[in-house]
Amino acid sequence: MEGRTISERVRGTAVAGLRRKVLASAVTLGLIGVVAGVSTFSAFTATTANAGNTFAAGSVVIGDNDSNGAMFSMSALKPGDNDEGCITVTYTGTLAAGVKMYGTTGGTGLDPYINLVVTRGTIASPSFDSCAGFSADATNYIGSGAGVVYSGTLAGYADNYAAGLVDAPGAAESWTTNEVHTYRFAVSVADNDLAQGLNATQTFTWEARNS
Repeated sequence: MEGRTISERVRGTAVAGLRRKVLASAVTLGLIGVVAGVSTFSAFTATTANAGNTFAAGSVVIGDNDSNGAMFSMSALKPGDNDEGCITVTYTGTLAAGVKMYGTTGGTGLDPYINLVVTRGTIASPSFDSCAGFSADATNYIGSGAGVVYSGTLAGYADNYAAGLVDAPGAAESWTTNEVHTYRFAVSVADNDLAQGLNATQTFTWEARNS
């Protein structure tokens, strides 16, 4: 250090001072950048909420009192033989629903020779498949008598929902929770030689769909 001239010492001091100023400027700029960055992500906030929302689906439920038993079990039939059975149908769904009636037919072809009349009504104390105490609806739905909703052959009874018989035809009725109706099915064998040796099976169905 002592060997350096005054001029060299002055230049050294000036350079050192300049370096300190540059370093101080860099630190200052860095701090400004940090502050600017923090400021960019700052914001006032507020919220409001609506809680406690719930959603529950309604139901379509229909049943009957048959306990998986059949209304008819007829054999060795001859012309004029007849029988009847009653079944009570109850709707317990929470959604109003329209009901259609149809069936599934099997066997070797006796169904065109089975006459069928279905009448809607009520029974105070239903007991499957007894019709004791049955009272037909007063409405003449199809012009075939009080409460009658179908009169034809077993073969003519609808086979699916699309072609199904609207319950209480013409009334456009919607069933509501705990609605109950009883149906009397009356069958008889036609006097036709072509019926000999034939047989038929049938499932009667009520289908509800919410309206």
